[in-house]
This record gives sequence, C-alpha cells and structure tokens, in this order.
Amino acid sequence: MSVRSWRIDRVEEGPTTWLVHYEPESGGATPFAASIPKEAFEHRMAEHGLQTLDEAIDALLYAPLLSWMAAAGDADGQVLLEGEAGQARERLLGQIAACKERYGELVTTAAAARGRRAVDPLAAIRKSTRIDPVRVAALRMEIDRFLVAQDERTFRP
Repeated sequence: MSVRSWRIDRVEEGPTTWLVHYEPESGGATPFAASIPKEAFEHRMAEHGLQTLDEAIDALLYAPLLSWMAAAGDADGQVLLEGEAGQARERLLGQIAACKERYGELVTTAAAARGRRAVDPLAAIRKSTRIDPVRVAALRMEIDRFLVAQDERTFRP
C-alpha cells in the first residue's frame, strides 16, 4: 500500500460505538470507516497494559492498518493477547511504530481552514470516554488467569 498518511476525517458517535472515518492523504487509496465499540478502550488497556486513554485511542485507531499489515504477511501487524502487561504494552507500541514507518501514519488534527482554529476530530472521544481503573484491573486479572490456564495446558505432559 502506498499511502503514507491517513487523516481521521471525522468521528461520529452512536449509542454504543464510535464511527471513525479515514481519508487517504496520498496514494489514491479508498477512504474507509471503522467502528470502535465504546467499551473497547478499557478492554484494550487491560489486554495490552496501556496506561492512558491516548494510548488506547492510538491502539484502536491503528487496528485497521495493523490488520492490513498482518494480512500482507508482516509479522509486526499481528496483534496477540500474550504475556505480562508491561511486555504486552511494549510489543503493541512497537507494532504501532512499525506501522507508522512501513504502512502509514494517522493525522488526527484537521488543518486550519480559512484562518479558523484547527479542529481535533477525536475531541468528542476524549471528552466523553471515562476509564474506570478498577474495571481495567479486573479485566487484566481475567486475562492473566486465561493466559496462565493456556500455559498450563501447553506444558502438561
């Protein structure tokens, strides 16, 4: 894919999801939209040990590009549920960095038009998304329990 940057054109709020519109800045690719469940932010934080809402937003916004990388055979595009939270965070942030380098970056702030202030299309997500750290910790505990059970199955004689 020859697109080096995608612009988040707009974000629409639904009752249970956000619809994020991606516009190619170059390369002649087709615009697309991705639906992000509102509960996905806490889930992504728990799955990958992410520490801030902005990290979770980045992870969810890059998910379509990472899936295209994986489909193209790039191992860095395969997002896996594995390991300790800190290691999972480093792995995912590394995957996003590889995606930016090899597949394209996301531009999330619209350029100022006719002297007006630039508009951040993600402002609505940031404003209305609340992260419950207790819920994130509980989700992470369930993930750790699942991973331990998987390890036990793998190593049983």
